[in-house]
Amino acid sequence: MDLLALDRLLDQTPVVATNLHPVSLAFLRTPARLYPSLEELARVLDAPAPTPAERLLTFDADPRYTLRFPTVAVEHDPFTPDLNRVLFTHRDLIAASMLTYAQVAERIIREARRLETVVLILLDGLSYADCRNWPGVEPCLAPSPTITRVGFPSIIGRPPLAARLFNVGFSRRVGFTYWERSDEPLTNRLFQTIADTRRLDATKPKAFDQVVNWMSAQDLRHTYIQIVRSALDDFAEGHRTNIPRQAIVQAIRNDLETMFGILRQQGRPVALFGIADHGILWKEDNHDWERVPMTGARYVEGVAGPGRGCRVDFDGCAYWVLDYPQMGRAWRANEQGVHGGISFEESIVPFIHWEVR
Repeated sequence: MDLLALDRLLDQTPVVATNLHPVSLAFLRTPARLYPSLEELARVLDAPAPTPAERLLTFDADPRYTLRFPTVAVEHDPFTPDLNRVLFTHRDLIAASMLTYAQVAERIIREARRLETVVLILLDGLSYADCRNWPGVEPCLAPSPTITRVGFPSIIGRPPLAARLFNVGFSRRVGFTYWERSDEPLTNRLFQTIADTRRLDATKPKAFDQVVNWMSAQDLRHTYIQIVRSALDDFAEGHRTNIPRQAIVQAIRNDLETMFGILRQQGRPVALFGIADHGILWKEDNHDWERVPMTGARYVEGVAGPGRGCRVDFDGCAYWVLDYPQMGRAWRANEQGVHGGISFEESIVPFIHWEVR
C-alpha cells in the first residue's frame, strides 16, 4: 500500500501500519493521531466516552488486537528531496518523529556503557543523501541554522560529551582537530575537558592518516577519541567548477572503514560513531530557487528577515532561517554549495554507528 491509500483508509477506520517511518506522517493530507500501542488505542475506542473525532493510527502489531483493525504494510520513504514539501511547515512533528542532535550524546553514552573504546568523528558538511546506502547509517535532523557553529556544539552538548563519558568509565580522552584550542573559540568549546587535544597538519595530503597511525600504536582501553574531519564543506566554497562529490564521499568512507578496522583489531567491545554538522545544497543540482532580498544565501543573523522563514535563537544569537527553495543572494563565482537554511539536503544528516561487541 502506498501513502495515498493509507490516507484514504484512515478516513474510514483506525489502522495498524507496518513498515512505515513516523516521519511519513508529515506527508498525510490530514493529520492522524499516533498511538504508542494497540492496547491503548483499543482502550480509548472501548471507553464509554465519545470516540475521538480524529484519524487514529498505531505501528504496534499486538496480536491480541490486530483482528479488530486492518493491518497494512505501507511503502514510503520520507527521506528524499520530496521532504522539502513538508519539512518547514511540519518541522515540530518531524523533530518528534526521528533522531535529533539533542538525542545523539545520550545515545552514545547509553551504548558506551558496554564498550571499552568509543570514537566520535565530527564531519564538516555531509548530507544523509550522500551516504544513505552505507551500513549502520540512519537519518538525523540537524538544528537550524544549519551551520558549523550551531551544529557541532549541539552534538557535543552541555556538559560536554567527553565529561559525561568520563563518568561512565572513559578515563582517557584524546582529541584531534585542525585548529589549536587557544586560537579558535569553537574548537575550544568542542574539546573542553579533553586535555590531550592534538592538532592535525592539514597541509599534508592525508591529514586523517595522522589519527590512524596514532591509533594503531595505542592500547585504547577505556578511551574516548573525538575527531573533526573535513567532509564536503571545504569543497562548497573556493571552487569555480563542479567538484567530484562521489569520489570525496567514497574517500570519507574509506577513512572511516580503515579506522574501524583498527578498532576491530583491539579485540574488545568498541564503537565508531560519526555525524555531520550540516548538509549542503549544491548548485549543480539545479534547484528552482525563489530569490528574496537578503545578504545571506540561506540565513542571516537577526530576529527577522524577508521571505518564508523562522527565527531561531542559539547561544544568545538570533538567526533568520529560510525555508527551501529560497535564496537570499546570487551564487558567488567560486561557490558550488550553500547551507544554513531548512531543507532535506541541509537538515537531514547521517548518524553513523559501527560496533564490534
